[in-house]
Amino acid sequence: MAKTKGLLEDLVKVEGVTAAVIVARDGFVIDGVSNRGNLETETVGAVISAGTGSSEVMGRELQVGTMTQGMMEFSDGLIIMSLVGLDAILAVVADIKANLGYVRFQIKKRIPEIAKAL
Repeated sequence: MAKTKGLLEDLVKVEGVTAAVIVARDGFVIDGVSNRGNLETETVGAVISAGTGSSEVMGRELQVGTMTQGMMEFSDGLIIMSLVGLDAILAVVADIKANLGYVRFQIKKRIPEIAKAL
């Protein structure tokens, strides 16, 4: 998975991005990178998998289509989750002051290459 590691390392170089993790749908962490020290990957995998599942249920119940990307804003940061094909999720953590539009653009731009690397 050296290729995915390199792709994630490039993503955390985007201004405001602090971590990027690829998680399998079952919560298993495929790869992850953080520029803020230690990353507790098992915890990240579990919460991202559960959060994405909940978001998909909301979309179905509210009849707004299939989820492609979800975002949650907290007092100190943002979490953006994007589906990577049918089997994986890309989770990106960013600072609260990050340019959200630019971060989302960078994620969408990289999804095809990440999917190909998996």
